[in-house]
Amino acid sequence: MSHLQEVAYQVTSSPLVLAQCLLLLLVPLLLLLHYYASRRSRSNRRHGSSCSDDKQQLPPSPPGLPIIGHLHLIGDLPHVSLRDLSAKHGRDGLVLLHLGAATTLIVSSPQAAEAIMRTHDHVFASRLVSTVSDDLMYGSSDIAFSPYGEHWRQARKLVTTHLLTVKKVHSYRSARKEEVHLVLAHKEYGMTRDHVKAILVDMFGAGTDTSSLVLELAIAELMRNPQQMAKLQGDIEVAPACPAPRASPLHMADCVVDGGYYVPSGTRVILNAWALGRDPESWEKPEEFMPERFMDGGSAAAIDFRGNHFQFLPFGAGRRICAGINFGMATVEIMLANLMYCFDWQLPIGMEKGVDMTEVFGVTVHLKEKLMLVPVPKLRATSGHSMQAAEETSMNYNLPRLDRM
Repeated sequence: MSHLQEVAYQVTSSPLVLAQCLLLLLVPLLLLLHYYASRRSRSNRRHGSSCSDDKQQLPPSPPGLPIIGHLHLIGDLPHVSLRDLSAKHGRDGLVLLHLGAATTLIVSSPQAAEAIMRTHDHVFASRLVSTVSDDLMYGSSDIAFSPYGEHWRQARKLVTTHLLTVKKVHSYRSARKEEVHLVLAHKEYGMTRDHVKAILVDMFGAGTDTSSLVLELAIAELMRNPQQMAKLQGDIEVAPACPAPRASPLHMADCVVDGGYYVPSGTRVILNAWALGRDPESWEKPEEFMPERFMDGGSAAAIDFRGNHFQFLPFGAGRRICAGINFGMATVEIMLANLMYCFDWQLPIGMEKGVDMTEVFGVTVHLKEKLMLVPVPKLRATSGHSMQAAEETSMNYNLPRLDRM
């Protein structure tokens, strides 16, 4: 008996070994059947929609694998991977990915962002149902995760009217406390106590980590560019800081045809704001820290951050634009101005190589190594405007420890 025949005899004579071999053959076959069944189901849904058949061309998509789709193409920094996939496989700033069972449209150009967040804003303004947000946010009754509808409109109106207008943001702290109590007691908007708690969780979550992260990144870049720091300290007229790299929250798409592309109902949409802010067709030297680009005479002097220019969307755009723009800008500007006005900054002993800007991914993208700096108090004149400004700074604002940001 040959060796091959002996192996075949052992396989067929052992039920356990035979079952294992059959399983190895059946699993790939089942995966392929599931993959093609899913594609056929999506095709049937597409042809049964209200869109005309001649316009149902899906956005371009790279080759994927059964079950996992394109998950294997996403690296440790998803926002970078999504930018690279869009550049390689996308067209018109759009690329369609299958991340497991989730069909996801990636938006990476200003033109595509405008189509999603302005032209078809009413279609993409909602949110997908999520068990996690339902559990954490009292049935998704907050602002960030609430589906688009009457409750979301009333919740947003509540906070913008009583907490986040320009007047309220610049009011005194005691007045803001009073307004919070008014919100808690307010029944005009049909809010329950759980609704208000969900909204306050939104405000603390959205207003804490994002602001500290922008400050940390801004100071890190200033430490790497001493001339820019010296200029800022001399002017103390702070321009808007660069936004933290992020991808916007997921949207829920309906049947939309734009530019020849059909987006099936239920598609998730990720607006890659990080990629928009580094688009070489929109920005001069996009990878360089150049805050002067936003100043008078700069290449981006006419671009604002309030959702009107789609190459720069730190707060989003359209119906779901961040309600806390005024509060966020006031917080970041006054903190950065005070940190630059009151202190000079030095690297600790042993950090002669400079600040490490390596990023890691999380709920927000942040520096891998915590920013550790030594503040050196400035000696200022004891009379005139400088003294008054320094006293106001020290009296009204608590300066944070940067090693805890």
